Amino acid sequence: MQEEVFIRYCEQADELGQRFLRLMHQELAGVLDTAVTGNQFVVLKIISNRGQATVSEVAEDLSVSLSAVTASVDRLCRAGLVERRRSEKDRRVVQLELTAQGKKVVTVCQESRMRVLQRYLGCLEETELLHMINIHEKLIAVLRQEDEKDWLNSGR
Repeated sequence: MQEEVFIRYCEQADELGQRFLRLMHQELAGVLDTAVTGNQFVVLKIISNRGQATVSEVAEDLSVSLSAVTASVDRLCRAGLVERRRSEKDRRVVQLELTAQGKKVVTVCQESRMRVLQRYLGCLEETELLHMINIHEKLIAVLRQEDEKDWLNSGR
């Protein structure tokens, strides 16, 4: 019985994610001067949250290869959304920073996401939203514990 529930949840989570992404693309159409993929937005958001980041830090946050992040960063640099800068402390280290246009894209995307979420989550009662938040917090805590164990087991 529990397996059927997991399958049902997975199917609904997939559909919800796909529909949400479609709504986000529709919301952003015509608002942004520069087309940004979902993966590129995630890279921009990581750099934004950190203030600046190296390619290695972004790759580690995403658990992807350096080459995958480098290719994405190259496109973001060509689009004028990210700049590479040599570290003042260690000239061998290259820091990634958002340009003014990159910061604008992150802001516009986050505002757009909030509008979509408010439009659709607004149909839920406050108690239902709080229940969802509690579930997400539990899942995040479990995931963070696993990340911490992985980090400790890697010998860092």
